[in-house]
Amino acid sequence: MNKQLATYQRAQVNGASQRDLIVMCYKGGIKYLIESRQKLEAGDINGFSELIEKAHRVIVHLYTTLDMEKGGEIAEKLAELYAFLINQIYLLNATKSTELFDGIIKVMTTLKEGWEGIDVRTLQGGTTGSVAQETPAQQAVSVQI
Repeated sequence: MNKQLATYQRAQVNGASQRDLIVMCYKGGIKYLIESRQKLEAGDINGFSELIEKAHRVIVHLYTTLDMEKGGEIAEKLAELYAFLINQIYLLNATKSTELFDGIIKVMTTLKEGWEGIDVRTLQGGTTGSVAQETPAQQAVSVQI
């Protein structure tokens, strides 16, 4: 069963657009943050640590896949946000303060919603079949899974 699930997930990722891959990263990061908060509130420090590390890896991945050359100012602003989020996760991990979760989740959710608002048809050239110009946001981020 696990092998079938892994095959399905791999096919889903391979067929996804660049935007969809980025949104998947945000959704995963948010999910890990929510679950890590639940583990912390339940007193499961090991579970909290494992899940907060997963959230951290998602954000680091988003940060390290920024294309600063093509992305220009948008990539720079995203880099600043990701650096802030990484710092907040370090602080959260050190202090175990549940109050930090809200700010981190809010930023991640806002970024996810922004990416969800990008029309994939526009990114793919619409219905005319023409080659689309990449948006500045798309140029800024290149996700490799």
